Amino acid sequence: MNQQTRNLLFKFACIPMRILIIVSLVIFASNNIFRSVAAVLCFMVFATFSVKYFNNDKVGGFGGQVWWHANRPKHALLYLTTGILLILKFEWAGYILAADVFIGVYSYCTKETVKTIEELDIPVF
Repeated sequence: MNQQTRNLLFKFACIPMRILIIVSLVIFASNNIFRSVAAVLCFMVFATFSVKYFNNDKVGGFGGQVWWHANRPKHALLYLTTGILLILKFEWAGYILAADVFIGVYSYCTKETVKTIEELDIPVF
């Protein structure tokens, strides 16, 4: 898959999917079963991001080099926090993942301004 297709998938699949997750968490957070399932899924996402980061796995699901590898710890921490807050029955826990969307969009914009993936230096904050 070429880079242009991967960029389109990020813009029109990845970001909308993350927003859909937030909306779903906000709408259905009062449902105990949904909240429990969502918490487990958040912990699974946390584990996946963490393992891939510590294994230095830089190959993406759509092929090509993962340009957002440096952000995996941030994504993992946000999903861990959301999962914990869901378990503690905080109905606003889904809003934590809005930061995940902002980090993704910021990183994408940063990526688009560099000429090669080697020049990409996403700041750690």
